[in-house]
Amino acid sequence: MNGKNLTIPVLVVALLFMSGCAARRVSDDGMAATGALSNDRVAQQLAADLTTLLGYRDDETLRLARTILAETDSLARNYKVQPPALWHNFLVNVGIRDRGLCCHWTQDLLRKIETLQLQKYQAVWAVSRHGTWREHSCVIVTASGQGIATGLVLDAWRDAGHLYWAPVTEDRYAWQRHPGDNGVDRIRCR
Repeated sequence: MNGKNLTIPVLVVALLFMSGCAARRVSDDGMAATGALSNDRVAQQLAADLTTLLGYRDDETLRLARTILAETDSLARNYKVQPPALWHNFLVNVGIRDRGLCCHWTQDLLRKIETLQLQKYQAVWAVSRHGTWREHSCVIVTASGQGIATGLVLDAWRDAGHLYWAPVTEDRYAWQRHPGDNGVDRIRCR
């Protein structure tokens, strides 16, 4: 095979890796956060982690956990997610899929969380590597009035529609609140 025959495969691979949101993390036990677990068990695990943000269990906790998981599943179906996440990004970037970039997941999940009108929790649009081609977005949930460093990362993009969550301090990304997130008018995806 000569150099000209390699041009197209090399370009395809380059496009995949330059599609933004270029990361994948699997949970400590080697499976995606929602992997082989039942929905109720996953909701209970997420609720337990949300409880640590408040220091006590509140009526909002399980409702928030179930809403986040149900919306993640709904968005995965609506986006017609094709794993892995970088492949789906490629499909969006070339116009085969309409939505499914990390900013879409963040935007749509935040909209759903806002409908809950939470009192004890708040959700913000967080970003890592802002302004670069490797920019990555997610939702961070905290106890109301707390900074994002105390929060829980919610990222449905990483595992192509399976919710990943972890304390901000344990995540491999350096998160900050998106500079354009004012809590009312959310950022628009490109």
